[in-house]
Amino acid sequence: MPRVAMLGIQHLEQCLLIETRSDPHPWGRTNWLRSLRDDHCLGYWRDTDLVAISAYSLVLDEVSLLNIVVDNSSRGNGVGRQLLTEGLEWMQQFGGQRCLLEVRLSNIVARTLYKKLGFAEDGIRKKYYPLGEGHEDAVLMSADLPLI
Repeated sequence: MPRVAMLGIQHLEQCLLIETRSDPHPWGRTNWLRSLRDDHCLGYWRDTDLVAISAYSLVLDEVSLLNIVVDNSSRGNGVGRQLLTEGLEWMQQFGGQRCLLEVRLSNIVARTLYKKLGFAEDGIRKKYYPLGEGHEDAVLMSADLPLI
């Protein structure tokens, strides 16, 4: 049965595995270690398998989606949407009233999901994401909580 639950340091290796399998530009060990220790991290579990991960930070009433990754084997069936909506509902319990995020300009799937959930595109951050050669722009997005 699928469930969303908090992640801790003990999930570091699983987070790294999902990240390196599913993201061409993965967070490294240091990023995940810091987020698992200092931020709010959630995982989407299918039975005993962790298949998606997310990290959020909260400053005053503003939530930042730091990272969300769905394992390649679980894409296209609503896992990312469920993890994000439950994560932002969870962040509201800590006082979150607005969510900000950056997403790669080329990540049409994620941008479409965010728009469906009520996020607006606020601007572009030029050359934000590193590529093999060069950089890619980030689209800045935000939404008031709760989402639609």
